[in-house]
Amino acid sequence: MSGLPPAARFAWLLVVLLFSVVVALAAFILKTRTGTRAADAALVAGSAFAGSVILSLGLIAAAIGV
Repeated sequence: MSGLPPAARFAWLLVVLLFSVVVALAAFILKTRTGTRAADAALVAGSAFAGSVILSLGLIAAAIGV
């Protein structure tokens, strides 16, 4: 992503973060629906968020050819 202008890099980062928040929220909701405590569900949601960010940034970097 180093060849992109700063505005485009910021836009991609924003898209990745918002997508990851949606994934984390879905993981939290699904985990709490199974009867798990909120603290355990938050750990699952945090893991989903981190995994989603890493995977999304890796896919974008591979697609752009960095």
